[in-house]
Amino acid sequence: MKTSILATWIAALLIVPAVSLAAEGRIGDPAPPLKIAEWIKGKPVNLAELKGKKIAVIEFWATWCGPCRQSIPHLTELQKKFPDVVIVGISDEKVETVRSFVQRMGDKMDYVVAVDQDEQTGKAYMEAFGIDGIPHAFVVDKEGRIVWHGHPMDQLDKVLDELQTGKFDLTKARKQAEARAKLEAFAQAVLTGDDAKANALGKELEAADAEVGPLLGDRKFQADEIRKLIQFRMALAEYQEALLRDAPDETLGQLEKRLAASAPKEFDLESYKQRLANARLFNQYARAASRNATNELPALAQKLRETKGATAEDYNEWAWTLLTDERIQQRDLDLAMHLAQAALDASGGTNASILDTYARALFDTGKVREAIHYQKKAIAAAEDESLREMFREVLSQYEAAARTNTLTR
Repeated sequence: MKTSILATWIAALLIVPAVSLAAEGRIGDPAPPLKIAEWIKGKPVNLAELKGKKIAVIEFWATWCGPCRQSIPHLTELQKKFPDVVIVGISDEKVETVRSFVQRMGDKMDYVVAVDQDEQTGKAYMEAFGIDGIPHAFVVDKEGRIVWHGHPMDQLDKVLDELQTGKFDLTKARKQAEARAKLEAFAQAVLTGDDAKANALGKELEAADAEVGPLLGDRKFQADEIRKLIQFRMALAEYQEALLRDAPDETLGQLEKRLAASAPKEFDLESYKQRLANARLFNQYARAASRNATNELPALAQKLRETKGATAEDYNEWAWTLLTDERIQQRDLDLAMHLAQAALDASGGTNASILDTYARALFDTGKVREAIHYQKKAIAAAEDESLREMFREVLSQYEAAARTNTLTR
């Protein structure tokens, strides 16, 4: 696992409860039947009828869940890659809400979608395995057993490939699942300061990592290292909160000492403080623009133009917000163009999403031919087919505008 992914996992620990070690569900258990209120897309799925014939993926999601929306293109790609696998996305929202969302997604959500019946399916899977967060997927093998569960963008494609090629090891999967539950419990012990429990679980996890790991992707589990990273992220979250509420210098100094004691060597506190200040500045601008506070905007816009220490991703997010956020009442297209250009320069012109934002800024400022040129670059740079398809749709809008010489959004 890359450090950034590990950091994401640790950050999630601060807001998501741990998997319960007392959960009743176990890898290898028979898959419960699906209790569905309504099938929104695709044919109804009966797991009993699939037994001996096909593998199934049961994924729990919601229309309001940002990470769920990010995983939808990945699941669509997996459905195309494994046509003999039946993928079912289940939400517990209102039928009308899910149907409307699925219709808007169209072919981008190209697998079976259903609405849970009184949360019965969620209880049989999610609650039984002690899972609180979505998106979360369960894999049912041809024998009708639950053989894996986890985030749909974490190892799911590998599991499906191993199942289809006969390389999947159920015994190893059981041990890995038990170790992952202990991993969550270890993290919670660190967060709550239960050193005795953390030490004991840490030793067990190091042994499990050597036997059936790696438990963290391609990263070896070392208890002291992971403990320090968790403590660092916790201290970082507290420090950020203190900065945002303008805590006294004494409080900030104490938190900075905690950060220094646990921070990785590559962490630069001053750069981090600068990025937080930049984020606060942009939020001030966005709030002013959303309420059309014309007297405040010029000064804030000038400060944004003079910003130092922002990353390409920062500039890109700001530009995209100014270009597309419906809450913005007064759009400063010159500022959006400036920020999009800064993102492009900082990224070296190779990031697909940044190229897409730059093309949008060009289009919105009337430079349609240039927008088409950079949108084509965004398509070429995109590594994900679903992203390329989305960019192609945008390109078709730009080309239509060029043909009619009429700017449309």
